[in-house]
Amino acid sequence: MENYKDVFVSESMEHLNSLTQGLLELEKGNEEVLTEIFRAAHTLKGMSATMGYDGMAKITHEMENLLDAVRNGEVEITSEVIDVLFEAVDLLEAALNSLSEGDDENISAEEVSQKLSKFVQTGKEERATTPEVKDEAKKLEKGIKKIDIELDKDCTLKSVRAYMAFRELRELGEIVKCIPDEEKLEDGNFDRRFSIFLKTSAGDEEIRKKLKKVSELSKVEIHYCEASSANEGKTKIGGDLKSVQTVRVSIERLDSLMNLVGELVISKSRLFQIKNKYAIDELNETLAYIDKLTTSLQEEVQEMRMVEVRYVFDRFPRMVRDLAKKEGKKVDFVIEGKDIELDRTVLDEIGDPLVHLLRNCIDHGIETPEERVKSGKSETGKVLLKARRVKDHVEIIVADDGRGIDPEKIKRIAVEKGLISEKEAEKMSYDEAKMLIFTPGFSSAEKVTDISGRGVGLDVVRNKILSLGGTVELESEVGKGTRFVLKLPLTLAITKALLISAGGKIYAIPLNNVNEILNVKEEDVSTVMGQEVIQLRGKILPVYDLISILGKATATNGGKRARPVVIVEKGGNLIGLAVDELIGQQEIVIKSLDGMLRDVRGFAGSTIMGDGRVSLILDISSLGV
Repeated sequence: MENYKDVFVSESMEHLNSLTQGLLELEKGNEEVLTEIFRAAHTLKGMSATMGYDGMAKITHEMENLLDAVRNGEVEITSEVIDVLFEAVDLLEAALNSLSEGDDENISAEEVSQKLSKFVQTGKEERATTPEVKDEAKKLEKGIKKIDIELDKDCTLKSVRAYMAFRELRELGEIVKCIPDEEKLEDGNFDRRFSIFLKTSAGDEEIRKKLKKVSELSKVEIHYCEASSANEGKTKIGGDLKSVQTVRVSIERLDSLMNLVGELVISKSRLFQIKNKYAIDELNETLAYIDKLTTSLQEEVQEMRMVEVRYVFDRFPRMVRDLAKKEGKKVDFVIEGKDIELDRTVLDEIGDPLVHLLRNCIDHGIETPEERVKSGKSETGKVLLKARRVKDHVEIIVADDGRGIDPEKIKRIAVEKGLISEKEAEKMSYDEAKMLIFTPGFSSAEKVTDISGRGVGLDVVRNKILSLGGTVELESEVGKGTRFVLKLPLTLAITKALLISAGGKIYAIPLNNVNEILNVKEEDVSTVMGQEVIQLRGKILPVYDLISILGKATATNGGKRARPVVIVEKGGNLIGLAVDELIGQQEIVIKSLDGMLRDVRGFAGSTIMGDGRVSLILDISSLGV
């Protein structure tokens, strides 16, 4: 069984995620997810028992009993029931984490199992002593209803009507059997009558109401039957899932494959340089084909590495629920854009920043129900987590409709903590003041808790996003709410860049940072308070000599001020970088900087050119301007 442990842990985590999402929906009153939750718990129980993990099997068995009692109307869905189910989920997750680290289950299932069992027993006792439900309870003990359906005489689409009946009844419970079998029903190979055995707590009128939505049904009769008779010859309903040919591949192998593709891109650039240098016409056609194949291979590998953001987003509803409950706040948590895809490497890195931002929304942003009502808001606050694709990058938005950021309060706290002086605070604009919350050591919490107050939150968020080649934008209005926008590159492996020459060296600027390119003449440059500026469509933009800000003393353009200027975006503002020469666009393979170079500001990594030279990739967000 040891050989299957990794597969077991991976698949169990997926079922555990389904359980978590289902329980959150169930708590909101959506009882339609009960069947999915029950199925996930049942599958986990079977897998755990097969692998010999008795503790997990025991917990999931008791969860299954409680969920079955809820489905049969014996136990009411309350916050306490959801809490104990989540407690069981947390224990299962701890067991899986232990297994993934090579240890045993290392869990004690007894306490949680007793809590789950107690809810089931209490529910059955209460239900049994309620006079008006005694007869119905006896019927439900038999558990299954047989529904006989007859179609109109002139019905021509028999298989379609049967399928529609299945679909409606599936929403009320579990279909355990049909007569005749599904294959005959799908082929329309039956007369006008068929029967469906349905395990459900729904009443007869509810079943009839559902079936009224299906046309050309002339008769519907409902009977109660013993579970044993329904289970005889039990069949699957709705057909088997279409087989999907997939294979699990470790992320390490995908990384290795991406590195090989990167080396291929470098070799391709070298071939193009050879062709241009020696003017070998015979290479043109072959190189064009190689270029096409390399690009296709690169796109395929990048697609393989792309993962939907749902795999990170789906862990947050539970966290937000627990935090809001702990803080005594009511929160409506909305997630949008789960299907947006990001490179797995980027996705793995954004989890912690998003945790910080969401905790910040709950703790600092959303007010208590009493405060919200006093200020004319609904007592339930709203927190939004949204992903969207914008051109060649992805934006992740975290927003709330809470207090907003008070710039005067922010400046006062920053002065008290010694982060800025009083004179600096007086000169600060609103936009400058709100950005103080990203300063290391800043916290507006009045006391230190396990949620906030230590001043190590938003600065971590900003540094992490900047290290990924992204940016962080902040919008806020006092009393209306706060909105963080994280802009992230789609991938960190291969990207298109603008190659430029400055100071005799070649540098690469990622194209997603480039706004436009200008050829600036000497008369277009002015000096304001010692800073060179240019005018672009009515806006004044500062221009910096790239060599100067990289630490070189002088430029190598012979002292001429007329030179190419690359307009880039830094911190939400446009600036110009004056360079010596524009070389052109090229696909580059990003290599990370290690060792002593890792913390050097201004560089995001390096790349190898076609001729073997190493060029540094500029990190616009950390340039010292």
